[in-house]
Amino acid sequence: MTDAETPRTRRPMSPRRRRYWTSLGFAALIGGLIGGWLVVDQPKGRGLTEMLATGSLTPGFAIAAALCWTIGLAIAMILYHRAIDDHEEHAWLWASTAGWYALIFPAPVWWVLHRAGLAPSPDAMLLFLLTLVVNAVVYLWLKFR
Repeated sequence: MTDAETPRTRRPMSPRRRRYWTSLGFAALIGGLIGGWLVVDQPKGRGLTEMLATGSLTPGFAIAAALCWTIGLAIAMILYHRAIDDHEEHAWLWASTAGWYALIFPAPVWWVLHRAGLAPSPDAMLLFLLTLVVNAVVYLWLKFR
């Protein structure tokens, strides 16, 4: 029998790794449920661009999604922080700091320029997405370099 023909058995997941993947899976599930519900909650004929840019939300969806996001994220964060090691914690802390900087630099500048009539009204979601992108780039670079 050659090495290619030798069956390989998978090692069982360690408790730490199981907690890690459970926390990420739980966070993805919460996001998927909210996103799916958002699509179902939209009126007929509303396109993706309109939904994301100008579409209003029903009060029931907005309240439930806000509660699911807040409670779900809190639970996922607790599970995640119980599962990570020092290396991942280091990457997470620096990525969080970079994400914070990506918010505190442009937000006041945008607000001041808007108050002077030089820029459109600040968009909280755009700033939030900027922080997520910066956080993800720094985290992935530190974790996998």
